[in-house]
Amino acid sequence: MRCLLCGKWCFSFLCSICRDRINISPKMRQLPFNFRVYSFYEYLHMQYLLQAKYHLIGHRIYEVLSHRAVAYLQDSLKVPFNTYGVGVDDKIGLKGYAHNAIFLKHLKKIGIKPLFHTLIASNEVSYAGRDLKFRQDNPRDFVLYRNLRGKEIILVDDIITTGLTLQEAKRSIEEAGGRVLMAFVLSDAST
Repeated sequence: MRCLLCGKWCFSFLCSICRDRINISPKMRQLPFNFRVYSFYEYLHMQYLLQAKYHLIGHRIYEVLSHRAVAYLQDSLKVPFNTYGVGVDDKIGLKGYAHNAIFLKHLKKIGIKPLFHTLIASNEVSYAGRDLKFRQDNPRDFVLYRNLRGKEIILVDDIITTGLTLQEAKRSIEEAGGRVLMAFVLSDAST
C-alpha cells in the first residue's frame, strides 16, 4: 500500500518516515473559569489527518495520533489517583468507531480510567465549518449516561475551535456533581 502522506510504498497506511515526522506541538488554552485545554498538534499541519475521522481509515490515523500524544503525556503528566476520562459525544458513528473513544483508550496507559459512552449530545448538528453564531444558536444539549457525582474528570475531544462544546460539556458534568479538571484535545484549530 502507499503512505497517505508521501505516497511511497510501505506496509502501513503511514510509512515510518512520515510517522516520525508527526511532531507534538503542545499548547494550553485557557477558557473561562480557569478551564485549561491542552492540545498536542498544530492544526494547520494536521488538518488532513484529523479529517480522516470522516473516512474508513480514520480509526488508524486516530490510533497513531492518540498514541503519540499519550506517549508525550506519559513523561510530563501526573494525574490524580482516581481520575476518569470522558469523551465528548463518543458514540459510534457510521464508520464503525468513535474517534474520541480511541483517545480515551490510550489515556488508560497513564492511569486515566476511560468512561465510554458517557456524555452524548442530543442535538446531532455538525459544527464542522460553522461560525460562532451557529454554534451558540445550536447547543449540543448533552445527556449523561452515567453517574459522575464526586468523580474527577478529564474531558477528551479531537479538536477545539471556539471552545463552546467543551464549556457546555464541563457545565453538564459539573451540574451532575462531577468535577472537570481539564480537557485534552488532539488539536487546537484556533491557532
